[in-house]
Amino acid sequence: MKKILATLLLVLGILAICLVIWFVGPMVSIGEFAPLATRMARWVLIGLIAGTYLAWKLWKVIAARRKNKAMMNDLLVSSAKSAAPAEPSASQQEVAELKRRFEEAVKVFRDMQLNVAGRKGGGLASLFSLSGKQYLYQLPWYVFIGAPGSGKTTALVNSGLQFPLAEKFGTASIKGVGGTRNCDWWFTDEAVLLDTAGRYTTQESDRNVDAAAWQGFLDLLKRFRPRRPINGIILTISAGDLLQQSPAEREMHAQAVRTRIQELHERFKIAFPIYVLVTKTDLLAGFMEFFGDLGRDERAQVWGTTFPYVENQSTDASLATLATELEALQRRIVDRIPDRLQAERDPGRRAAIFGFQQQFAGVRPALGAFLERVFAVSKYEQPPMLRGVYFTSGTQEGSPIDRVLGGLSRALGIDRRMLPPQASSGRSYFLTGLLKNVVFFERALAGTNLKWERRRNLVQWGAYAIAALVTAGLVSLWAVSYSRNQGYLEEVTTQTQAAEQQVAELPPQLSSDVVPLLPILERVRSVAETPAVGAGRAPTMMGFGLYQGDKLGSAARTAYDRLLTDAFLPRLALRIEEQVRQADPSNLEYTYEALKAYLMINEAGPFDVDALRAWIRLDWQRTLPREVTEQERSNLVAHLDNLLALGTPRSPVPPDQALIAQTRQTLARYPLADRVYSRLKRQGVGENFAEFTIARAGGAAAPLVFERKSGDPLTSGVAGMYSYDAYHTAFVSAADKVSKQMASENGWVLGLVEPEKGVAAQAAAVLDDGSRQLAQDVRRLYLEDYANTWEHFVNDIRLKRSSNLQESMQLARILSAVDSPLVPLLEGIARETTLSEKREDEKTIVDRTTEKFSSATEDLVKILGGGGDDKRRVVRNDLEKSIVDDRFAAIRRMVYAPPGGKPPIDGTLQLINDVYTLLAATDTAIKSGNAPPQSEVPNRVKADASRLPQPVRGILQTLSATSASQALGATRRNLSQGVGSQVGDFCRQAIAGRYPFVKSSNRDVTQDDFARLFAPGGIFDDFFQRELAQYVDTSTRSWSFKKVNDQSMGGSGNLVQFQNAATIRDVFFRGGGRTPNLRLDFKPIEMDAAITQFILDVDGQLVKYSHGPQVPQSVQWPGPRGSTQVRVSITPPAPNGTSGVVTEGPWALFRLLDRATIESTSLPERFRVTLSVAGRNAVFEVTANSVQNPFRLNAIERFSCPSGL
Repeated sequence: MKKILATLLLVLGILAICLVIWFVGPMVSIGEFAPLATRMARWVLIGLIAGTYLAWKLWKVIAARRKNKAMMNDLLVSSAKSAAPAEPSASQQEVAELKRRFEEAVKVFRDMQLNVAGRKGGGLASLFSLSGKQYLYQLPWYVFIGAPGSGKTTALVNSGLQFPLAEKFGTASIKGVGGTRNCDWWFTDEAVLLDTAGRYTTQESDRNVDAAAWQGFLDLLKRFRPRRPINGIILTISAGDLLQQSPAEREMHAQAVRTRIQELHERFKIAFPIYVLVTKTDLLAGFMEFFGDLGRDERAQVWGTTFPYVENQSTDASLATLATELEALQRRIVDRIPDRLQAERDPGRRAAIFGFQQQFAGVRPALGAFLERVFAVSKYEQPPMLRGVYFTSGTQEGSPIDRVLGGLSRALGIDRRMLPPQASSGRSYFLTGLLKNVVFFERALAGTNLKWERRRNLVQWGAYAIAALVTAGLVSLWAVSYSRNQGYLEEVTTQTQAAEQQVAELPPQLSSDVVPLLPILERVRSVAETPAVGAGRAPTMMGFGLYQGDKLGSAARTAYDRLLTDAFLPRLALRIEEQVRQADPSNLEYTYEALKAYLMINEAGPFDVDALRAWIRLDWQRTLPREVTEQERSNLVAHLDNLLALGTPRSPVPPDQALIAQTRQTLARYPLADRVYSRLKRQGVGENFAEFTIARAGGAAAPLVFERKSGDPLTSGVAGMYSYDAYHTAFVSAADKVSKQMASENGWVLGLVEPEKGVAAQAAAVLDDGSRQLAQDVRRLYLEDYANTWEHFVNDIRLKRSSNLQESMQLARILSAVDSPLVPLLEGIARETTLSEKREDEKTIVDRTTEKFSSATEDLVKILGGGGDDKRRVVRNDLEKSIVDDRFAAIRRMVYAPPGGKPPIDGTLQLINDVYTLLAATDTAIKSGNAPPQSEVPNRVKADASRLPQPVRGILQTLSATSASQALGATRRNLSQGVGSQVGDFCRQAIAGRYPFVKSSNRDVTQDDFARLFAPGGIFDDFFQRELAQYVDTSTRSWSFKKVNDQSMGGSGNLVQFQNAATIRDVFFRGGGRTPNLRLDFKPIEMDAAITQFILDVDGQLVKYSHGPQVPQSVQWPGPRGSTQVRVSITPPAPNGTSGVVTEGPWALFRLLDRATIESTSLPERFRVTLSVAGRNAVFEVTANSVQNPFRLNAIERFSCPSGL
């Protein structure tokens, strides 16, 4: 009943919880989240609760069944291990039969449940049962202790209990095997009773083996019933034994009982109640007569005493009250005697009734002594729990024992008269109520296993502690969360007020400048963010159902979205309108895109969010002030993205229709193909393809030999957009797609169709009629850029500049090597500039098969027309070939071998190798001081290079010119060294600081040194003829170096000194003599009147004039006498007494003329000389033997000794 009530209460509790969930659940929310607002959510939660309960019940049923089965199986195992016979005298067949019957009984109970009525149950029905059905191991277990014949079997048979096995096996008890082979099993519907009578009396042949088997059975009970292995002990003692046994026999009997009780105490470690049944009380004389009038219900009552239960009460207290309780029972008998005597008519029976109280009084001393011995308290043993003493009678057999007459007979020495045997009545007395209402009712009175209980209590208290800690932790967390959320609300309130103030301060007039709005947008967007609460993250310590960030974040988002729409969007619209209005008429692409964005933001055309975003961001990149930081620019982009994420924006500022019409008129001049191509470039089509660079194509050696004329690094080159892969993989398809798109959008942007009804129709028409041609025009524009870009790149490649001949040799060596970087570079250029052919590694089997018939197909297409995709492919290939491929055909022919031949690049590499060989020989010659060898290689390079394409032509020309120039430079350096050592050194010694090269010097150059330097075959003439003549062009006014292989040795430098030396040679050494020789004719022109005679004496050669005929007179220099003296004399002397002037030295004549005044005439070889002595003058006309005046010779005045070239 208690189980039924508990189950009903549990079901009602679950039902109440479900009702609360259904009706109260929708009102429960966590912030803005109401988890139980929907019916489905509530049904799911109710289902989870109900499912959890059913799962728990099912688990209990399954666990109980498994545990019962495991226990029964272990009993079977112990039965199987038993080999000893049940009784020492039993045959092996009897042992086998007992074992078989026991195993059958165990198997019956292995999967069976029992209820109060003894019906079997199990399966799913037990899951929903409220009747308290239990498996065998769940029933209370009791152990009978008592001597054989003490009336246990009779008491059980007549107890009114149900025995489920009685029908199957024909008997209510089952003989045990294995560890319980000396016991009888009594399986009832309310308890399991184990009769240990055999173990109580039998003296086993092998006591150790028998004890081990019995202990194993007790361990089995302890394992499967850890809390209460047994629920109590029923101790039976026959009234006949109490009356007939001697004191020594009762002592032995009591000791045996005490041993069995202590054995169970020691094994189970629990306290259990012990019920003492005094059986066969019908053997007391007068019992049947005294109780013969009792009906069935009265016989079911309990006759005995149950001691009050006090926890931990000593057994001594129970024994102390035993005598009092027995005396109370006897008084109850005495009180009933009058009524029984009055109701009984038979004198014999009346005598028995009257004597029954004396018979009962006679058994009291023996019973008390027996119990005191059994339940005596010992400090070495666990005290037993004596629960009560009861008198019963199962059936009435045998002769009653007259204790009084027996005592008298022994006292008087006479024979005792035997009472006649009783006839069996088949009625039990005081049994049914005892077992059901006392013993079984107190099934929970047995103590639990202390160790198990301590462990259970520890777990339970641990769970309580954890629950308390969790509760305290949750309360603390809620408190912290509440406090932090409150502080968070206050911070957000402050930020909101500041944001409202900023919004209120916005100027009323609308502006296109979005920068001033940026701080306000940032503040409103982050108004719900604080140092503790960031965007998109909820701090853990602010959660637990109290977090307010989501609610405030939602409100902030709403305000932010409204600000985007009401303030940010109008400024963007005004800015785009300004772009349209201020667009440069010549930049039609910009105007077109601005107009398209203007129409989109005013919902006047299909909305393209990516295009509008890109346009606005481009405008910001170009027009935002430099003061706007990168972070601010990034924030602006984020606000733009958030605005566009709200959906198609519609500007609150109405569009300017006149502006739109005017702009559309202007755009009509802008070809659509140009706009498509411009868009493709702005979209970055092909940008993800690798850039073609010299460094990558030429390999590791490329930086050693190549550079770019523009100065760009070798790691940059042709953008990936202009590559073979980009064209075939990305551009062609993108051009088709964008052509279709822009053909369709061109209508509504230019106002040719209405956007809402004309786009689809126009797109279809364009696709059918014009989009293919548009895509073709776009490809043409692209291919022209492609070819120009590659041509510019190719022309930008040049040979790396070298500073000396050795570096040029290194360049030639690398270029002519087997792994020359020139070859892969040219091959890469050829691959990228051959667009009309598929690469071999890209051709499928179908492609290779189709190639065999491509020519015929193209011819048919041209003849028949049509051709669909094939025709378009032919047209496209024609474009690629004519625009790109043909322009770079020379490079392709150079690197690809003709059938049966070698690629021309091999010959070019051989030519470069010849240049290398020549440079090596030149370097060797120069280092040895010899002239460079003559070779036809430079002429071959010049001739072959003119026929080669760029960049090979430029590389060869540069290599040839640079190497030739460097060779000449090296030659000039050698010559310069020779000039310094062979000419300059002596020259400086001979003429440095000497006259006539230094007019003010009083030292003269000797005529021998002068001749050695300047005479024909002299130092200057000899060195020039021997070393310089082949390199010097003397046909010009100023000598210069000749060009060798179109390369000059550089500026003239000190070559002028050799020209001066040649002039000096020609003037002073006319006739090819080895000594200087001048002839001068002096013709007097006029003379002062004061002078009567003028005489010029040049080394004995006299020129006289006395106002006579003007006859020329000749003078040789140097003079014939070698006196190195020139004298001028006049007659008469001057007033001051001076009569002449004398100069001496090899250059005396020159020194004299330096003092004179010389005037040029119309003839270069003739000049006028005015000689003056003390102020008196004589004028002569001097005619030299050369047109070059030796006395005013620039070659002498400009001459200096060369130290090099």
